[in-house]
Amino acid sequence: MKCAMMFLVLTLVVLMAEPGEGFEFWKHVGHALTAAERVHGMLTGEELEAMKAQEAQEAMKAQEVME
Repeated sequence: MKCAMMFLVLTLVVLMAEPGEGFEFWKHVGHALTAAERVHGMLTGEELEAMKAQEAQEAMKAQEVME
């Protein structure tokens, strides 16, 4: 399933590129890797854990301000 998701994301990156952007190949590779990292984070739940930790920190700051 992960391989299929990676294939679809990378295919979309390649298909959405315009012909004039061919010289910026490494930029597209970087975007593809970033997208792959996000997909991996979503599949493993790492991104969700990071969001929960950030929300907890914001809640603690808000509570400190109220006191």
